[in-house]
Amino acid sequence: MRFHSPQMFWLLLLLLPIGWRVLSTERFLGRLRRRFRADSGDRPLWRLISRGLLPLLGLACLVTALAGPSITVLRSGNVSDNLVLAIGIDVSKSMLAEDVVLQRQPGERTAPLSNRINAARRLALSLVEHLDGEKVGLFFFARNGIEVVSPTRDLGFLRYMITHTNLGDLTESGSNLLAALDSGVMMVESQAGIPAKAVILITDGEDTENTRSEIVQNLSARSDGIIPVFTVGVGHTTEVYIPIRRKGATDIDGFYMDNQDLPLKTRLDQQPLQEIAAATGGAYFNLGENQQKEIAAKLMQNITTTVVAPVDIPPQRAPFDCAPIFLLGSLFFYIPFLLL
Repeated sequence: MRFHSPQMFWLLLLLLPIGWRVLSTERFLGRLRRRFRADSGDRPLWRLISRGLLPLLGLACLVTALAGPSITVLRSGNVSDNLVLAIGIDVSKSMLAEDVVLQRQPGERTAPLSNRINAARRLALSLVEHLDGEKVGLFFFARNGIEVVSPTRDLGFLRYMITHTNLGDLTESGSNLLAALDSGVMMVESQAGIPAKAVILITDGEDTENTRSEIVQNLSARSDGIIPVFTVGVGHTTEVYIPIRRKGATDIDGFYMDNQDLPLKTRLDQQPLQEIAAATGGAYFNLGENQQKEIAAKLMQNITTTVVAPVDIPPQRAPFDCAPIFLLGSLFFYIPFLLL
């Protein structure tokens, strides 16, 4: 048995004056009974012993409870202790396309700009709401992946970074899904000792750096122990232009152009996302209009079923607080003392 505050045992020194006080009180009461009663006033020996020991035992139990006793027990492992996630948000220029509709939610003063990147932000926040102490990391990606928050159990800090990071200022041209995949895998693999791992990519699926055949070839060349990747597609499959907006302005200044001075077009490309999810043992989800909470719930349920359930989670040692037992013990000794 361990004690969090063993210095509390110094209070046991109070047993000496309390014991002396109880005995002197009993002797005084015995003299009064003998003087004012016709009989001898003697009480049974067992009652005298009980009156002397019960308060001391009650005080000893109370002091032990204050010392914080605990024992180590084995308990079954749970999801929160054995799962690490890496959430990746696409910050390429195509994510500025405004082919989604975002409504104002409770607690928001105004509705955010209806573009893909804000829809991805809302989905990431909904994912955090479904977590309960799991280790979660955050990274952004375009042509390269950038780790923003290392896997942590501090969900408040993670939520703050997702909410207050101006993703629009981080956007850059080009997107590389394989680089995003590698960034997420490296983040979760850095967490040794955690058996269940998964990567979540929130993106429109466009890849300017790799062809479909290169993506398929890269996935097939990976080892059998690859981390499951769950992909979420944002946007519509019809082509749209990418608007240019100045900060604080309500009007569009124009549209992003390609090398031939033609407006860039973008659309949700689901096929590479489906192929990545299928090749790694994950799943693909299509983020519809204002379905962030529903997709987040389905995504976490899928991760729990396909990633955590097959893992053999060993029992873990955990402290068991014994203070309530000693508090009950102190009452168990003190109440009979009052009744005797």
